[in-house]
Amino acid sequence: MIRQFQIPIERSLSAFIVPDSQQVLGPDEIYVAFSTRQPVDPETHCPVPYLEGPVLAFRSPCKLPTDVRKFTAVYKPELAHLKDCVVMSANSSLCARSPASFLGGGDYDGDTVQLFWDQALVEPFENAPDFLADPPAGFVEDNFAKDVVKVSEFIDALEQVEADQEMVLTNQQYFLLGALQDDKSTGNCKMTCSFYVSP
Repeated sequence: MIRQFQIPIERSLSAFIVPDSQQVLGPDEIYVAFSTRQPVDPETHCPVPYLEGPVLAFRSPCKLPTDVRKFTAVYKPELAHLKDCVVMSANSSLCARSPASFLGGGDYDGDTVQLFWDQALVEPFENAPDFLADPPAGFVEDNFAKDVVKVSEFIDALEQVEADQEMVLTNQQYFLLGALQDDKSTGNCKMTCSFYVSP
């Protein structure tokens, strides 16, 4: 469902991102069609059934230069059944990475995107180089500890220490925060279930 901003901004919208299951969109193309609440073009005063032309897309918060990106809105009859959402390419043979991922690491599991199509904003904008969206070398390894534990194993382990509520809480904190290696965030919490050795 397309939502209006709380502060009205002409030629803008906020909507869910969905993947192009028909694989007809290119990497820098989007499809946006409207159902009953069609925006009115402030110059022509006519309803707009779908967007065409360059648009700016972003997700909040914006932290990297790539978090705002220029796309081209196109009409594709194969996607005409999709209304009130922003359709982005999901064609891995055309896209080096998911177009939604440029927008603050967005994906297709319920994320929303904001669009602007006022050409005073869009026309002078240039996309930042794609490589700026990539994490620095070693970022994940240096900042996150990966330790895969099945949910069923975790629950079984907690049942073993169920009587000790403090131990249960400690284990829950470790499970939820243990991937962060920053002691300020984790409070030095340790997994204490007997079968599990914390990293």
